Amino acid sequence: MDLFGALIVLFICFFVFLIVVAVVRYAIDSSKTSKRLEYLIKEVHELKIEIKKQNKNKQDEKKYIIDEKV
Repeated sequence: MDLFGALIVLFICFFVFLIVVAVVRYAIDSSKTSKRLEYLIKEVHELKIEIKKQNKNKQDEKKYIIDEKV
């Protein structure tokens, strides 16, 4: 009976832990800070893409200038 009681206590502790994890996870996901962070990450990603395009265009222009000089 003692082992059975220990298993029940262990199960209850695990269940309470899962509830606490779910509450904390929901609080983090619904916070304004995390939404702002997602927006900033998206903006940084778009800026990286734009910078890569500009660098590629500059390299393409330099190739044509070298070809014209030759």
